[in-house]
Amino acid sequence: MKRIVLGLALLSLTSLGFAQKKTDYATVPSLVKEAKEKGNAKFADSLAQDYINNYLFKLKEEQLVKKDNLSFISENMNTTDSRGFKLFFKQRSKINSVLGPDKAEYAIRYAIAKQFIPKETRENSAVINWEKLEYTVTTKFGALGQEVVYGSKMQYYFNAKDWNNYGKYYMLYFEKALKRPEYYVNNLTWPLFENVNDPKVLKFACDVVMKYAMDEWYQNDPEAHDTYANLLYKTGKTAQAIKWEEKAVQMKKGQPDEKVYTDALDKMKKGLPTWSTSTNNNN
Repeated sequence: MKRIVLGLALLSLTSLGFAQKKTDYATVPSLVKEAKEKGNAKFADSLAQDYINNYLFKLKEEQLVKKDNLSFISENMNTTDSRGFKLFFKQRSKINSVLGPDKAEYAIRYAIAKQFIPKETRENSAVINWEKLEYTVTTKFGALGQEVVYGSKMQYYFNAKDWNNYGKYYMLYFEKALKRPEYYVNNLTWPLFENVNDPKVLKFACDVVMKYAMDEWYQNDPEAHDTYANLLYKTGKTAQAIKWEEKAVQMKKGQPDEKVYTDALDKMKKGLPTWSTSTNNNN
């Protein structure tokens, strides 16, 4: 009987005209979630867009902008042509006042990337007309579009191991998106420490990016403490570096990889490089 009821509910939602009563829509968010969990992304998206366009956007504005409704739109925003995207893009402050700081920007960037950034950006062999892509996206979406392109180029050059350009776009991206990065900051910064020697980039990564990240997100993260300590050390702040590496060692005490941290601390105290001094990078 349960399967029959579910089938009827799905049938009613996909019928022409959407003539059902408002109460019929109550189960849609759970049906969308179930479809996603079962891997039926195409059906889930179709169901979600019907719900957004034929129910949510027919509500009065004070009902539409309730947290549950905006969260649903955010989680199902896959194209910049959708009504949900246009709502978020035009009313960012209002959306953020309901969902929290930068939630509108996260959703907007996701939709832009999904629609405009080629999947080939993950492959270092791909040839991409970045100038054309940046012009198109920035013209359409302004600074948020530029954030998307800078982040994608940063990833692209990381995969290509082009450390000059990786450092360049690391800076450009975090100059715009420091407080709302869609990437795990520590995982981006460690390879920069290892492979980039440009003093300007290293100083920015240390004094701006990781300093902010340590204050906001990484108070109890030994790996991040280690990254910050190594950046401090590479930029000449030895005394500070030793203090931060000592914190990392304390957090790692008794763990299998504790020696990695004690070795780094020992090198700092002896004035030895904690990074490779080979000429493999292209700075």
